Amino acid sequence: MSLARTNLKRRSSRSSSLGKTLFLIAAMALAVAACSRLPVYSHYEHIDGESWRRDDTLTFTTTVRDSANYHLILGLRATNAYPYKQLTVNVDVKVNENEELSPLTIDITDAEGEMQGSGNTIYSYDVPIGDVVLGSNDTLTVSIHHAMSKFSLPGITDIGLTVAQ
Repeated sequence: MSLARTNLKRRSSRSSSLGKTLFLIAAMALAVAACSRLPVYSHYEHIDGESWRRDDTLTFTTTVRDSANYHLILGLRATNAYPYKQLTVNVDVKVNENEELSPLTIDITDAEGEMQGSGNTIYSYDVPIGDVVLGSNDTLTVSIHHAMSKFSLPGITDIGLTVAQ
């Protein structure tokens, strides 16, 4: 009789360990799914010519269908021709008639001058701009221009915007 109880206890502890493991796996999967954001808009503009000029303002406009909190991400593509460690841009976020301008500084290289983006010859950077609450059918307009002291910046090939829910 005690042998049967021991086997029963072993099975119970195994099944409770299995249950805990399955619960942890399910909880982790839910956490990962909750953290990933679905893009509702993503677009890049190519920088024409040899460099990005300060007066070249890139504007992105979209209208959202659902009322929600949206995450804005600036996309940047650059080559080794970019001569500075950082890039400062002004980001103008306009929702309907409300507008907010904020500077954003992006680390392009590390202290040794190595490009920090992903890629081999063209390096990509995804930089969080911030979150914005949008209502159903709100229009979002984001304008971006560089705020560096030099008028023309070589090596910047594309600027983009991703809006994720």
